[in-house]
Amino acid sequence: MIYKYQLVADLLRQKIACGVYKSGEKLPSVQALSKELLYNSDTIVKAYKVLEADHLIVSFPKSGYYVVKSSVPVKGRNDVVDMVTTGPPDYINPYKDFYHCMEKAISIYEKKLFEYSSAQGMPELIHSLVKHLANFQVFTKPQNVFITNGSQQALYILAAISFPNGRTKVLVEQPTYSVMLQVMKCTKTSVVGIRRTHEGINLNELESIFRQGDIKFFYTMPRYQNPTGFCFDVAQKKEIIRLAKKYEVYIVEDDYLADLELDTKIDPMYAMGEQERMIYIRSFSKTLLPGLRLGMVILPSKLQKEFLTYKQSIDLNSPILTQGALEIYLHSSMYKFHVQRTKKYYKEKMDVLRDAIEHHPNGLVKGNMPTTGIYACLELNDVSSELLVNRLSKNKVLLSSTNSCYLDDFPHRDGLRLCVCKTEDDEIRRTVKLISEEVTYLHRKRK
Repeated sequence: MIYKYQLVADLLRQKIACGVYKSGEKLPSVQALSKELLYNSDTIVKAYKVLEADHLIVSFPKSGYYVVKSSVPVKGRNDVVDMVTTGPPDYINPYKDFYHCMEKAISIYEKKLFEYSSAQGMPELIHSLVKHLANFQVFTKPQNVFITNGSQQALYILAAISFPNGRTKVLVEQPTYSVMLQVMKCTKTSVVGIRRTHEGINLNELESIFRQGDIKFFYTMPRYQNPTGFCFDVAQKKEIIRLAKKYEVYIVEDDYLADLELDTKIDPMYAMGEQERMIYIRSFSKTLLPGLRLGMVILPSKLQKEFLTYKQSIDLNSPILTQGALEIYLHSSMYKFHVQRTKKYYKEKMDVLRDAIEHHPNGLVKGNMPTTGIYACLELNDVSSELLVNRLSKNKVLLSSTNSCYLDDFPHRDGLRLCVCKTEDDEIRRTVKLISEEVTYLHRKRK
């Protein structure tokens, strides 16, 4: 149940975030806001107290309530443009909200914080996640959900354990999440690659690999893939699931940006059936707090025992305090507000990037921009991405090559991964302009 004072607090949060109430500005009096919103004064006072506890506003006796002055410095035009670092800027991150949830977790789960807990995860959080995932058409039972220290730990364990199909190789998209390739090397797992473009993957090639390739699982990011930002359409998802069933291959679906989905009708692959061979992974690092290091995985029953044994050998349990805080956060209206704000932020950033690319047409650079997400990829024609990254760094623009996202022997064109997390709109435009100029210069120099 959401109380009236919480609704008022959420409304004020939005107005502060959108700049309706600016840093240092006085808020309406209790009586004025009560009259405007048609709530009694006690409700308004409670809402102000919530925001004060979250350090968003401050009260001064006989004066009223004021928006807390921001401590985030305004970046100058000569500052470094960072299109590498993942994680939104401070004014988007819900530090204060989550701090409040941690305080609540300490009071609610006081005794549990100093005891060993289940390696599977905190039962309260697992039950909350089961309800939360239903909003994404992901229906499961608590016994199938396992909490991990980020999605990275889940991937490591899955690469290391044996699978019921008795196979040993892992199929990955090319390009793919660079950390996944590191995991494969560390676990000495044999890897096979399949090319992925904005149109998807070649399904005939996929079937051939499934038929001949000794594949235990196919690791995929169906939406807003890292590093490309590409999404599978529904037809491709269904055909991948059909082929996986036919050849007894497991699918590991990394749905790390589900919170950013703009179309509520788009379901994850897990919601499309064959769950006895589907493994669903979610992380809270990219859309909540990068340092939270909490993830979750839904596992078929045949994998659960060995997965849990491996996890216990790495750590006895994931941190209870952050698990408890996440459980409280998911239950609160703070989560809904944060997701709405974050969706808006990333969609607007990607719109700016798409517009900038369209205004700098260059036959030497090819890009297919996603509608939202945090990553986009530019494919280069006859230009070294490493050289381009180095040249742009001298202009205080930080970019990353996609080379680390490919298997060593997989043929590919050089490309740039653009991360829009920590960039202002004018920085995005400036970066695209510089890329276009540098690519043209390097190509002419080569001739």
